[in-house]
Amino acid sequence: MPMPVEISGLVTHNRGTPLHPAPQDQFDVAAITASAQAQEAAGYDRVLIANASLMPDSHTIATHVLANTTRLRVLLAHRPGFIAPTMAARMLATVHQLSAGRMSVHIIAGPSDKELEADGDFTTKPQRYARALEYVQIMRRIWTADAPVDHDGAFYRHAQAFAPIKPVGGALEVSWAGTSPESIDACAQTADLFAMSGDSIAHIRAHMDRVTAAADGHGRQVGFMMTCLVILGQTEDEAWARADAVLADFHAMMARQSAAPQQGPSNFADSTHAGDHVLATARAATRHDRCLWMGVTEAAQGKYGNQACFVGTPAQVTEALMDYYRMGVTRFLIRGFRPDTDIPEYGEQLFPLLRAAADAHDAAQTAAIPA
Repeated sequence: MPMPVEISGLVTHNRGTPLHPAPQDQFDVAAITASAQAQEAAGYDRVLIANASLMPDSHTIATHVLANTTRLRVLLAHRPGFIAPTMAARMLATVHQLSAGRMSVHIIAGPSDKELEADGDFTTKPQRYARALEYVQIMRRIWTADAPVDHDGAFYRHAQAFAPIKPVGGALEVSWAGTSPESIDACAQTADLFAMSGDSIAHIRAHMDRVTAAADGHGRQVGFMMTCLVILGQTEDEAWARADAVLADFHAMMARQSAAPQQGPSNFADSTHAGDHVLATARAATRHDRCLWMGVTEAAQGKYGNQACFVGTPAQVTEALMDYYRMGVTRFLIRGFRPDTDIPEYGEQLFPLLRAAADAHDAAQTAAIPA
């Protein structure tokens, strides 16, 4: 059966934007609340709370967001390895209960050795993915067990572990990311959703094929989410003029950062690079498919993570996103370079069109199924 489209956003702990990053030590409670409520009002279904070695605790921010919204769900980024999986299972189940089920968990095994070492973790990437797989398997067992359970694995051992308080409905949805063979194998075994950076249709289709084949090997199905930015205009020319202005602002930001002395601890920049496949797309050309723009990714040579962007009128961007939806990407994490103005614009102009197009596609698919 077709899956309804879901639109996710992002809540950070300050007022920083992709064009105007905030100082590392800025923590703005009012900004957290305002961002979450603005995205709820604009029609976002869910927001991601990110996690990294220099970030404040994502669990606490997620609880604050849930307490200050009524409908909005949270995708909580969580790093295995720093607390016991049995305790993590209880913590996540507690927040799930407090929010009436409005939370899911996104597993971050850790792409950067350098960043993880700051938290005392000196494992290799293959070790981290193997550990994360065992970690999630333990949590799932704790969430569903009706009696205490024992475990003796490669990374964890426990005796008579049990959680009387379960998540709403018995389990949390688990999402996963990472295009390495180790990541895809772990995702195929235990995740519900595979998250991808925005990229060309050809690259996204290839990632989906790899994940689907791996999941089939374990008798499972995995859904798909893609992250992107969007620049809208009332006309195509206006949208691209806005893209040009964004690129100019981005060059100015990079110049400011190059001129300023390093303040505070390292940003662990190697951990926030776009994936090699995304950077390859950007280096090949800055425009792809209908209206995918990789101008910022190419200018930054992949630094600052995923900056793939769709540029055009609301109708053009809707058609571009529907190309991915028809392939099976049913969730989109959509951000803007200027969130204060972009979020309400998306809610008024883009989301209604995208939902209507997805609903029409689903209705046609359902009608085509023989009775």
